[in-house]
Amino acid sequence: MTRTIKAKEFCLSDFGIQKVHYTGEATFDSTRGKQQTNIGFLKQGNCCFSSSFVTVNCEEGDLIYIPEGTRYISQSHGSPDVEYYCFHLTFRTDKDGKRFDKSFGMQKIEISSKDIGNEFLEVYALLESGDDRSRFIALEKFYRLFATVLPHLKEAKAPDCSPCVLKAIDYIEKHFKEEYSTASLAKECFVSESRLYHLFKKEMHTTPVSYKNELRILRSIEYIKSGYQTVEEISVELGFRSAAYFRRVFKDITGMTPTEYRKKYAKL
Repeated sequence: MTRTIKAKEFCLSDFGIQKVHYTGEATFDSTRGKQQTNIGFLKQGNCCFSSSFVTVNCEEGDLIYIPEGTRYISQSHGSPDVEYYCFHLTFRTDKDGKRFDKSFGMQKIEISSKDIGNEFLEVYALLESGDDRSRFIALEKFYRLFATVLPHLKEAKAPDCSPCVLKAIDYIEKHFKEEYSTASLAKECFVSESRLYHLFKKEMHTTPVSYKNELRILRSIEYIKSGYQTVEEISVELGFRSAAYFRRVFKDITGMTPTEYRKKYAKL
């Protein structure tokens, strides 16, 4: 008798760690939307992370989870220093177009973080060394850390928005590769175009078009990192009206052209 058991793959398409260290106070504005999911460890200092829907206050030793695309502002201060380690990661999109790491909302991770905090420092040291063996060990440590954190993560709640905005978000996320006007989107939501635009801007702090473009650019980053498709092919795949428009939107959101982003990623 032969029996095969298959496990669902949770493959990373991108992974890295950042160390932030400074004296005094600082404000970081990510209201345009983050490109990656973050898991952070506050080694020193205090930090407040605020979005339109939730505020998370972190003290020394706390962990925080921030899913991809979250719009927030963080305000941190130290006495005298702030030291913060943060995993930047993206899980590969599944066949249904969903991403595992976006299942959870922005939240403080309610877990004893002393040992986990040390894991952040060890992964940072391993990746800093730069050799292949150290990278594999770093990935192993991250997956073990994530398995420890996972049972403590709370599922994301639907944003506290107007019904028509929620319907618009759902439609955009299902049809972000397609071309359609704001007027036709408003018709899907049973409101006028001006009403939808006003509510969407007020509640989501962006426009329906910008929200759709952000989703497209997030997906394009996966394609760019794979290195198998040209900019022209990616722009067609994601429904941009031209490669030039895709390049312009990509740079507006990421600060780099697709080519610059690909070169930067190739060096990592």
